[in-house]
Amino acid sequence: MRVRSDSGFTLVELMITLAVAVILVTVAIPSFRDLLARNELVTATNAWVGAISSARAEAVKRNQSVALCGEDNAPTSGIGSGCTAALAGEVRYLPRDGGAAEALHSALADSIDQPLVVVASTTVRFRGDGMGYLGDNMMTPYNTAGGDPSVVVLCSSALTSDNARRVELIAGSTVQVVTETRANCP
Repeated sequence: MRVRSDSGFTLVELMITLAVAVILVTVAIPSFRDLLARNELVTATNAWVGAISSARAEAVKRNQSVALCGEDNAPTSGIGSGCTAALAGEVRYLPRDGGAAEALHSALADSIDQPLVVVASTTVRFRGDGMGYLGDNMMTPYNTAGGDPSVVVLCSSALTSDNARRVELIAGSTVQVVTETRANCP
């Protein structure tokens, strides 16, 4: 007589497997959300660093002033005078033959959605030598007077720690990113 062997799961084995799966999912989902929020913050920060580098490179290539728009509307004349919060992150220049400012790099403000916000951004004008300046003051490079070096501050309310990034322009030419924790993101 042959003995028939049933293969399969018992009810107890199935319940243990489901319990382990529920525990893993409960632990993994919050970590995955943090990962996505952190990745979004880093991506937006890298886009701003790229825009600064692009503005600087275009200024050197064209040997004329190029502006990176911020929401502060710091310049009172020229290529940065029309910068607004909606155009923050736009790279623009004035053609030598006159006319309206032309956009070389589209605005970054439109690509940022909640829970990520732009806390502040500053208009920076780069000369043909690659040095960055605040507003119409084309004699003193950005942040050489000891002021706030921040070009943009980004913050994510989806994160509780290391939730903000400051992109800084030091002495008009060095870009650095500073990570910080903010209690509140506007």
